Amino acid sequence: MFGFFKAKPAKPDRARATPPAGASPPPVSTRQHTHIQRELVRVVLKDTLRQHGIPGGWVGCEVLAAPKWASDEDLFVQLVILKWNEALLRYAPVLERQLLLDLDRFDPTVNHSRYVVSWRFAPDCGCPSVEMPDPTFWLKAAHPAPPPEPVAILDRRRSKRVKRTEKFDLPNSSYDNLPQNFAPTEPSPLR
Repeated sequence: MFGFFKAKPAKPDRARATPPAGASPPPVSTRQHTHIQRELVRVVLKDTLRQHGIPGGWVGCEVLAAPKWASDEDLFVQLVILKWNEALLRYAPVLERQLLLDLDRFDPTVNHSRYVVSWRFAPDCGCPSVEMPDPTFWLKAAHPAPPPEPVAILDRRRSKRVKRTEKFDLPNSSYDNLPQNFAPTEPSPLR
């Protein structure tokens, strides 16, 4: 009478739901692809460290996948400092950029610019600092020393000439401040 007993239309199965428009179908083995990408990051990191002379035991990595869609995953690459070195920390951003460039070189079919790279320090890395410095330390660090003056363009040297220092650094003597009330020397005419 009121349509209570009529057959209702079948609801679509959520398992068979289609991906959004414009999305590519998921690869056959997404997990296998992610595993290959993880191994590629590890191998390329070792190669990058070797190319630049950094010992392999200084930096390690952990690669985590963060699924967005079934076919689209971003990788989180966490570089782990295993051995403390001040120079390594100074060049960490350059090393990170070089790693991404090397990944592009090894596998140009993958967009590596979407990888998220972070840094972590191993608890036993050997960091010499155990507590934060005095707050005035940061004020000193905010005003670095001025850069050295550039070498003149016509100068053949590649670096600025070092100021001349005394050869002998002797202690003061009683003969240092003798009176100098002598008459100036007059040159004689030549004959």
